[in-house]
Amino acid sequence: MTTPNLVSRRALASSLASLPVAGALAAWSAAAAAATPMPEKTAAGVPPLFLEDVSPKPLMATTEAFRAAVAAAGWSVLGVTNMTGVLAERGHAVPPVLVFDVCSSRYSGDLLSNDATMFVASMMPCSVAVYQTSQGKVVISRMNSGAMGGMVGGHAGDVISKSGLDMEQIIKATLERLAA
Repeated sequence: MTTPNLVSRRALASSLASLPVAGALAAWSAAAAAATPMPEKTAAGVPPLFLEDVSPKPLMATTEAFRAAVAAAGWSVLGVTNMTGVLAERGHAVPPVLVFDVCSSRYSGDLLSNDATMFVASMMPCSVAVYQTSQGKVVISRMNSGAMGGMVGGHAGDVISKSGLDMEQIIKATLERLAA
């Protein structure tokens, strides 16, 4: 059964094609699409809780490259929520925002098979957002799992940090696919 906010790629492409998008995507330069610099520490001296990279390609190409990198890493895309569509149904107009629910059974199986670490279920599956700004930039956004793992600590924190390292490799592979 498919819920209304989970969409197929074909339906998503069709719905996104009809959205007004500020800025001309064709005018992007490769330099402007370089990775967004994120501070290693915030002003308060703690790591940022979110990481973002700017894609050098349009939204659909970015989502396809991300899906391919997820699969190549042995992870799964469990679903995609089209936040633009969800919010449009409720009277809000926002630029394209897709939230991917991604999972590695290696990490989730480890954490959910033990009562002592099952509390992290509320953070599962991992979410990666691909969105387009009102200026036309396409951004890949995710939680800084390394920082979160450090805050959680113990075995759960170690697993969260390891999954975060995997996700960063997936993002890197996505950007490499897009640059090719």
